[in-house]
Amino acid sequence: MSFERESEEQPYYIFKICLLGQGGVGKTCIARRLCFDSFDANTRLTIGIDFYTYDLPILVDGEETFIRLSIWDFGGQEQFKQMFSYYIHGANGILMVFSLFNLNSTLLGLDWWYEHLITQNQSKTPKLLIGCKSDLVKNLKKVDELVVERFRSQHDDVEYFKSSAKKNYNVKQIFVEMTKKILDTHSFKYDKIL
Repeated sequence: MSFERESEEQPYYIFKICLLGQGGVGKTCIARRLCFDSFDANTRLTIGIDFYTYDLPILVDGEETFIRLSIWDFGGQEQFKQMFSYYIHGANGILMVFSLFNLNSTLLGLDWWYEHLITQNQSKTPKLLIGCKSDLVKNLKKVDELVVERFRSQHDDVEYFKSSAKKNYNVKQIFVEMTKKILDTHSFKYDKIL
């Protein structure tokens, strides 16, 4: 659930985090799990862009405040890719999402997004690689682990997390790690994330 705040209190930082990946990989489910602590196995594909916000408590100079995460969930279907330049503009962090259940096609589908991040001057923006639906895969086959590692090595050894929105596994941790990467990349001051 989002950290409750009095309406007049302003966030110390606001970060735009974009979720990229093909349709049906679990982007919406991880956003909804974080923001509403809910899971729906019958989530419909995102049409265009959906927006979510989550307030993450933080300590700055010994004072408790919060960071507002503005989460942009982009529909991964082909027809929405023409909106990519609008969507990605001003991103502070990017989650590259694929499905562990359908690893080969959804992971390789991230290559398109990586190529277009370069053309949009987003190659230096902090990124995390997220393998969703870990609850559907007991153990990754050795060959699948090699595919993930090869992909990571081709993309600057991007940090990798497995997650499950259904089991609420690693969902908040992903956003905390992304927030730390953004703070550290820009040398923004903070004591710790609470």
